[in-house]
Amino acid sequence: MQRALPRESVLCQRPRLSSALAPWTVSTPNVVPCAPTAGARRVAVAVAQPAAPVVSSPSSHATTSTHLHAADELQPAEQLSVLPTWTPPANRPGLYDAQGRLVLKALTLPELEAWCAAQGEAAPANRALQIWRWMYADPPAGSWVRSLEETLGRQNGFAAKFVEKVGPHVSLEGGLKLSQVVRASDGTRKLVFTLVGGEAAGGNVETVLIPVVRQQGLRDRLTICVSSQVGCAMNCQFCYTGRMGLLGNLTTAQIVEQVVEARRFLAQEGDRTPLTNMVFMGMGEPLHNTEAVLAAADIVSHYLGLHISHNKITISTVGLVPEMRTVLARTRVQVALSLHATTDEVRDWIVPVNRRYDLATLTAALEEMFPKEEEAAAGVASADEAAAVAVSHEAAAAAAGASNSSSSCSAAASSQPESQESERWLPPVEQLGGDAPSSSRGSSSNEAGKGSSKEGRSLLVEYTMLHGINDTLEDAHRLADMLRRVNCKVNLIVFNPHKGTRFQPSTDEDISAFRSALIQQGMVCTIRDSRGDDEMAACGQLGDVGLSFRPSPILDAPERFRRFLLPPSPAAPGKQAAASPVIA
Repeated sequence: MQRALPRESVLCQRPRLSSALAPWTVSTPNVVPCAPTAGARRVAVAVAQPAAPVVSSPSSHATTSTHLHAADELQPAEQLSVLPTWTPPANRPGLYDAQGRLVLKALTLPELEAWCAAQGEAAPANRALQIWRWMYADPPAGSWVRSLEETLGRQNGFAAKFVEKVGPHVSLEGGLKLSQVVRASDGTRKLVFTLVGGEAAGGNVETVLIPVVRQQGLRDRLTICVSSQVGCAMNCQFCYTGRMGLLGNLTTAQIVEQVVEARRFLAQEGDRTPLTNMVFMGMGEPLHNTEAVLAAADIVSHYLGLHISHNKITISTVGLVPEMRTVLARTRVQVALSLHATTDEVRDWIVPVNRRYDLATLTAALEEMFPKEEEAAAGVASADEAAAVAVSHEAAAAAAGASNSSSSCSAAASSQPESQESERWLPPVEQLGGDAPSSSRGSSSNEAGKGSSKEGRSLLVEYTMLHGINDTLEDAHRLADMLRRVNCKVNLIVFNPHKGTRFQPSTDEDISAFRSALIQQGMVCTIRDSRGDDEMAACGQLGDVGLSFRPSPILDAPERFRRFLLPPSPAAPGKQAAASPVIA
């Protein structure tokens, strides 16, 4: 009696045109011939005839079909089991590397499970989880492996037969390599990565590890600030990264690999400080690369892998309104808005995307996405109530530790004790996805499923203080009025100077007065101190792309602000291909 064809042999060969093990976009599963084995001599009749099956290449995911002939004439024991099909994620960048291999770090866990099922795995969920944990879990459950071969001979490693079958067709690499570590005096570490694939291969991206020194009795932790692009197309005039233009988007795997490499680095350093928070505030505009960023956030937040909770992940944007709606609809991550101005005149100049989504449009969208309760929107009615608000803010800061992080790049608080930093406190941990629960956010409902802002999320408004440009009391009053109906917190950012900048940081006195004016209007307001600024690792200072580029144009300043600007400097970020033009 003939035996059925062994499951493993169904995929032991593949068409030469395919770079993957099984067809993922076929309408009928593709079955390929295997070497004859005992009891399976008639399997070749299942080959498509008269034409060979057409298999989609990695670059063109067109749907094809395979025709089986005479299958009904086979004995039941000889009929091949039908493999499920799998469709690659739509609009997902970087699914395949330059060798045509499937990049597994570009897949979420459900997508990886579906792919395993398409390969004929008897228990695809178990196989997917095994691969997942080897890629992402901390030792001993995993080891952040770069290839299946690394697991051979290790406990819970892959069998040699599986590695031989799958290994040549998949990649566990992340598409970047750690090339340099820059250490700042305050403990901040900047990791410089060289890209080995993707749109800006050969270029650099920078990731920052920000230490968070907490009050006595609470364990210190780390926030990681990741990049989403090489360069940036937004051309914010005061930002080092924004001055270089966009050189390319990072893939999902390259974003995820920044976190994986950071964990490898910390393990090699013997640093056991937990990495608990993640912010998309490095190089690039995250919502200009939305699909890759959202997939990366989903992968990083899975509790069986890199385990950074959704509510401890913050995505920052200059205000791309449609993409903000997408984030709120599809994820539970926190959102930060880089506002930086209270008039269209100023924001058109320093944040040019305002010319597409002006302040009126942006404010209306914020009121819809992050609505504040009517009672809270009414503001503070009296000076006594305003004072009470200020006192409650300080009490909240003391309760969470004034040295806590603001959960943004270079936003980790000062390591000095609160008594030395009483006026420059940062948000309590719970306000930005920290360790403590937040009644205002409704964290339990968020953890139960994907929720909208109306179910508890609040907006973090980032406002860089630029001397003479946007730091007046009139600006503070306009800002409070603009955000009166928005459930938000305002984070004032001390400007970090860089080579070639024309802007200057506001004085401590102006920043303090600005904050006081906001508090008197009932706003929750914090001040972010710079971290890593002595080694160009602070907010707005990332920009060593390692490639030649043509800098973005310097926009002409409104006449009344020119006296506050520094003289033009020939110094500019990176390797310039040409000088920056000045345009009105």
